[in-house]
Amino acid sequence: MVRSTLLCPIALAAVGIAPWIAPSSLAAQTTTPVFDRLAGQWQGEGTLMGRSAAFTMTWTRHGDLAVLTFGNAFADSAGQVTPVLDAAAVYRTLAATPEAVWLDSRGVRIEIDWQATDSTLVADWTAPGETGRTTYSVVGPDVIEVMDEVRTDEGWRTFATARYGRAPAP
Repeated sequence: MVRSTLLCPIALAAVGIAPWIAPSSLAAQTTTPVFDRLAGQWQGEGTLMGRSAAFTMTWTRHGDLAVLTFGNAFADSAGQVTPVLDAAAVYRTLAATPEAVWLDSRGVRIEIDWQATDSTLVADWTAPGETGRTTYSVVGPDVIEVMDEVRTDEGWRTFATARYGRAPAP
């Protein structure tokens, strides 16, 4: 009986499951504060690929996870909105496991590694054929600025910027 009790955590750790099933080694750590500041529903305006755009994002906390749902759309001066992308991402919020996975309406799966301060989240992402980063900056209790960049042969190129306000309660 002692042998199986000792081998089970070792086996789980060996296959990388232990942090999800038995997070006792992470229990003393706290989640990164920026995720608490991002929590909520947000509406934004900005540019996407050089065109005016509307953005939505919702951050929801689930224990040591944060779930982002996201959408963007081109918006013309007449108010016509053309959806471009919908996505969802799941972030592990412990600094010891700074990773996330993004799935979007293009059928793309993106791996994310992140770094954070109390007011900024920088998500470095890798998608098939491209590398980029998204920076979320909490600039006030009800304002977030987001910048999306992609790495090119010439360096980083910004392809989207948005300024979000907290969405009114329904």
